[in-house]
Amino acid sequence: MEREGIRNRRRTISPPADPKSEWRGATPTAHLQLARETWPALLILLCVLASPGFTSAQDVEALRPEAVGWARLKTPSDYWRRHADADPWLMEFLRENTTLNIDPTWYVADVENLQQMCAYPMLFSQGIAMLDTPTSKSNLAEYMRRGGFLLIDSCINSGVTPDPDEFYRGQVAMLREILPEARVVELPPDHDVYKCFFQFPDGKPPHTFMDGIYDPNWEKYGLSGIMIGNRMAGIISLSGLQCGWAGMIAPEGHDIDCMRMMVNIYIWAMMQGAE
Repeated sequence: MEREGIRNRRRTISPPADPKSEWRGATPTAHLQLARETWPALLILLCVLASPGFTSAQDVEALRPEAVGWARLKTPSDYWRRHADADPWLMEFLRENTTLNIDPTWYVADVENLQQMCAYPMLFSQGIAMLDTPTSKSNLAEYMRRGGFLLIDSCINSGVTPDPDEFYRGQVAMLREILPEARVVELPPDHDVYKCFFQFPDGKPPHTFMDGIYDPNWEKYGLSGIMIGNRMAGIISLSGLQCGWAGMIAPEGHDIDCMRMMVNIYIWAMMQGAE
């Protein structure tokens, strides 16, 4: 898909002023239970879409299940919504390359509000190390225990994340505090997240670098899984995927690679939520 096409469509999409739940009135447990029941069927549709018999836009629209939403986790960080105006580009990419009937808007899930969080089977976060209230910490732990999936993706701008090692340590430390039963493990190159939809044969995520200048301090990080028992409840990325799809300086096609990686992560997240 051409990036210019995504950009042109994005101009007609405005982020909402207020958080939204498409399943108003339901309990947090009911929200995530609905996700578990819905996603196995969706994953079958994703496989069907890849078959030669389904190639037209009409076919895609006919297969789309009920709409799902994309939300960012609102935290005390000044940067929790950084690059959010580029999220609709990612939503359009998801819609055009999968059967996901994903809302082309981004929404807000406040970490202080568990019901808002549980309206979404996956939440995107700039980082959680700054959580500073008992409610925010208990809400995030409860969300993940109930089946919610957390994706943490660091911004690679040195003014936002000056030290990747410190960023990683901060995420792990907070997870250990709020989810003592969780483990953070580096995902091996042959992990299914690198091949569940788009193929990443090297088993590495695409890395965005500040001003396009290679930095081994960032490149050394792959994807890390947040494990609760045998279930992956989240991923930590220091790849700057959001910086990539937002169009920061990078080689041609890097933005598409970052969105492809996000498609894989989203699908993998839904597979975990379905267990």
